[in-house]
Amino acid sequence: MAPSTLLSTRAAALRRRPLRLGLAATLWLAGTWVVAAQDNAPLIDGVGAYTHSQIMRHRDDAEPGRREARPRARGQQAPARGGATLDSLDFAPRPAVSAALNAAFADSLTGRRPSLDSEVLRDIDDAFERHPQFRRLLAQQIGGDDRGRVLQALQSGRLQAQFGQRLQAHGYSARNFGDVLNAFMIYGWTLANDGARSDHDAAFSGLRARLADSLARGQKLTSMRPQQLQEAAELYGLVATLAGAAWQNARSPAERASVRDGMAAIGRTVGIDFRTVALRDGGFAPKR
Repeated sequence: MAPSTLLSTRAAALRRRPLRLGLAATLWLAGTWVVAAQDNAPLIDGVGAYTHSQIMRHRDDAEPGRREARPRARGQQAPARGGATLDSLDFAPRPAVSAALNAAFADSLTGRRPSLDSEVLRDIDDAFERHPQFRRLLAQQIGGDDRGRVLQALQSGRLQAQFGQRLQAHGYSARNFGDVLNAFMIYGWTLANDGARSDHDAAFSGLRARLADSLARGQKLTSMRPQQLQEAAELYGLVATLAGAAWQNARSPAERASVRDGMAAIGRTVGIDFRTVALRDGGFAPKR
């Protein structure tokens, strides 16, 4: 059953094949979301936090039996002179990628083993395992444990279209990974903080401006393949949309607590603890 209104932990590295996300981050971002807050604390942009979480996750990955440093990965090379633009995070959606992703996400939502090898989906599935009620609440929005109904809802494109419309209202694009990730973090922060409201228009504008500035200065460049960009963006959009519906349709404080805890868990996989940061006009900053 379609919801009346739709808003928009890390899996063990040793059992993964590393996804070479390649979003090169500046090291000053490291730890800014866990340090003691100060009035002049640096703001955190979503892509930077996500990037750092991936670098920290895979920094010790090496070939079996080898511990020496490996050559710098393609996405970790020194930024090109002149930097890049927001367009560097664009992707052109492919129906076949969406179909495979929807099938795998239907598996995950209904408690089955996902049929797709996607690191982002593994992170989400791990959060579902840790917070099973969160998974059930999301699935209830589009069919519960009936995989056929869940898959039909995902394949209809209705959820993706509604997420895209919400992004469009803020000048964002569902075909840009940076936009989607920033939007996911804004919506996730809102739900993880008991539906707390902030000036979303200002936050959307501020996060996008910070990302554009970082890209222009060559601080964050992506080497993710288009398919990986699409998979990650579509997954974050679906989770944000279903979680928003689950929050609005919750029948008890306990259900809202499950949504809050589940979104906080997924937030940690993208490098930020929603409960320790405040959302300001320019982005996220440690709470005072």
